[in-house]
Amino acid sequence: MEIFKINYSVDPKIIGYVNQQMESYVGDYEYWGKNSFTQIPLSGKIEFELKFPTFKLYSAAKRTDLLQNTYSMGRTLLLSPKAKELLEHQYLDSTQWYEVKVLHNVRRMNYYILYMPNDRQSELINWSASSFAIVHRREFNYEGGVMRPIEVASLSLNSFEEYLSEMRSLRDTEHKVHLKKAILVENIKFDLFRMRGPLLGFFCSNRLKTAIEEAGLTGFRFEPVHGGSA
Repeated sequence: MEIFKINYSVDPKIIGYVNQQMESYVGDYEYWGKNSFTQIPLSGKIEFELKFPTFKLYSAAKRTDLLQNTYSMGRTLLLSPKAKELLEHQYLDSTQWYEVKVLHNVRRMNYYILYMPNDRQSELINWSASSFAIVHRREFNYEGGVMRPIEVASLSLNSFEEYLSEMRSLRDTEHKVHLKKAILVENIKFDLFRMRGPLLGFFCSNRLKTAIEEAGLTGFRFEPVHGGSA
């Protein structure tokens, strides 16, 4: 199964001539409160009564089925009812859905926040087959117009736990762990799942990507995960 990372569209014909679609939120909202979206965990089920404000788009932004959400922190997706309906007919990892309001000019619309409690990097990345390196945090080489971190040493890792341990050991140094190439395990069963690191974000199958494109859903941009399962 070919796997793709879900990114936001950057095409101004789709999202409008704006740097980002979302301007802010409106209403009286306790940003750091116990029920705020700022309390969404890195992983694990949301156990509290999560409340959202009304999100506000820039006037020049276009409405899309996947909206850029500056408050997502990489943990959620902001989706239209049409996108939600399509996803719910796929084989998804565990989900938690929250209905929210989105304001665009004078129109107030229903959207949905999708949160996935499980982060699947431990079991879906083939750690021993993937390649890593220790690199400089602030020193780079420019090769072919691309800025790349300077590699200090190659690194072999066999698990997410080893990755975290190596990251912690370098925390107060001038070096860090860099993912060179990710290899995913074969036969991933989910059409949509989330990973926390070193591949961060939401990932989908080719089947879901095709369904989104055939349905004409907007706002999605797909990046193939090179080294994904066949």
